[in-house]
Amino acid sequence: MKNYWKKFWLVLALLVLIMGPLASLAQAAGSQTVKGQGQGKHGTVEVEVTFQDDRIADIKVLQSDENEVLATPVYKQLKDKIIGNNKADVDVVSGSTATSQGYLEAVQDAVKKSGLTLAEVSSTTSTQEQLDSEQSYDVVVVGAGGAGFSAAIEAAQAGKSVVIIEKMPAVGGNTLISGGEMNAPGNWVQKKLGIEGDSVEAYYQDTMKGGDNLGNPEMVRYLAEHALESAEWLRDVVGVKFLEDKLFQFGGHSYKRALIPEGHTGQELVTKLNAKAEELGVKILVNTKATELIQDDSKRVVGVKADHQGQAVTFQAKNGVVLTTGGFGSNVDMRKQYNPEMDERYLSTDSVGSTGDGIVMAQAIG
Repeated sequence: MKNYWKKFWLVLALLVLIMGPLASLAQAAGSQTVKGQGQGKHGTVEVEVTFQDDRIADIKVLQSDENEVLATPVYKQLKDKIIGNNKADVDVVSGSTATSQGYLEAVQDAVKKSGLTLAEVSSTTSTQEQLDSEQSYDVVVVGAGGAGFSAAIEAAQAGKSVVIIEKMPAVGGNTLISGGEMNAPGNWVQKKLGIEGDSVEAYYQDTMKGGDNLGNPEMVRYLAEHALESAEWLRDVVGVKFLEDKLFQFGGHSYKRALIPEGHTGQELVTKLNAKAEELGVKILVNTKATELIQDDSKRVVGVKADHQGQAVTFQAKNGVVLTTGGFGSNVDMRKQYNPEMDERYLSTDSVGSTGDGIVMAQAIG
């Protein structure tokens, strides 16, 4: 009997040793879907991660309170990195740290809940898009904010081939993170609300006074004269929806004249501008930083040299280059160059991409 029990326990031990690895293999084999959560810049990010054996096969965003225009391309880039490297511990997308961290935390949470040990893959795996190193368009636009999209759309409607290059991982610039309100004297909402007396001249005077009369009078008058026309273009051509029963009155303005986009942010403008540009065939490239303006022998600007995630790309422009790169509110050194008082003590509400790149490139060619 003793020999019987010895044999029994020996067989049982062997079965445990054999079944342990088999259980692990069974866990790793097949497909499973797990949800995870992380904390983004504006709230919870929830994802659903699909695992195939010991690999991450897919990631879907179930909930996100982040700015959709900014977050969507960031999530796409992170998803490609994670799946390509089969790990959730990848670098954040530059310029979108908080949004990236929320997404990564959610994926990492799902990986932990899955109980899987992910397979290691070669560190040389690359998920970055490679572009043609030499490209040619009729018009090259540098900067994908409101001004850049407007220029690109107008050029495309005139039958030109157009590319917009944007250094940030998402389009929009300051337009995206603004309130999106637009001053336009004599606009249709003023008429609906019975607001009378506003005029181009009143807007011109308000703007000059608001700038301590330091503004270029010719440019300010052009702005005042074409503001309503521009707002109508956004409404009728681009498809931007403005509130029909409300206006905003900025400080220094003598009338309620600022149109308010749906959602009360610039997201409405950028979403519609982006869609219109794509509809017209405009090529939009993010993560593509202009580094130098190209001139011909006559000193005419004929193209742009750029860096796309470490890849050198040259964009030739047959009909011109349009610089719409914004200001330099997020570049402390450049701020101090023009006003020493505007040093590190002052934060900026500008996009982190507002670093004066276009100004510096233009200065370099005189």
